[in-house]
Amino acid sequence: MRSGPAAMGLAVLLLGAVACTAQQPRHVRVAPPPGRSASASCGSGAFRWGAVRRETRLTGVSPVVTLGEDDGWTTFRNVPVRTIVASVVTNGAEVSERRATASLARHLGYDAGDLTAPGESTAHHPRHHDRIDFDGAGRFVTAEAVQVVDASFAVSCPDGTHYGSVTTWLTGTQGASLACGTDPGGEAWVREAYRLACGPLSPR
Repeated sequence: MRSGPAAMGLAVLLLGAVACTAQQPRHVRVAPPPGRSASASCGSGAFRWGAVRRETRLTGVSPVVTLGEDDGWTTFRNVPVRTIVASVVTNGAEVSERRATASLARHLGYDAGDLTAPGESTAHHPRHHDRIDFDGAGRFVTAEAVQVVDASFAVSCPDGTHYGSVTTWLTGTQGASLACGTDPGGEAWVREAYRLACGPLSPR
């Protein structure tokens, strides 16, 4: 057997190799944690409704029409101010938009057809024209609005709970006729129409 410095050097080298081999990290495959599918289907999931906001929003205003005492019946044609689209938005789950809207209608005590179907837009509907015989002369305007409903919801899906929101409006429109120079009243959408068409109300 060899001895001496050379043999000792070989032993140290071998021990170092063994030590390095023992300290090498083990590579272990770890499966990623299960996650929710971005396209989970919630076709029959139950809806729970959260906050519901109802607000009448201006959608159209006519140009100002100047009339004299004897001008009689005059047609006012409203011009679009904003477009509202009925929609259902979720965090990625596939939800039946019509089921969501129908569920919201039941939650609010409306009939099935009282809320506008998803995909419909105020731009899809013909503008409302008013034929009015104002009493007296002046500068006059008409306006129209819809009652918008915004609501949040949770829906039960096979992989858990998902969240979303609905924007829709009650079918039909509301209308107003205004005389420039006369305070239009307290409703926000009416006052917005007045400012757009007539300008700021002058203090008396």
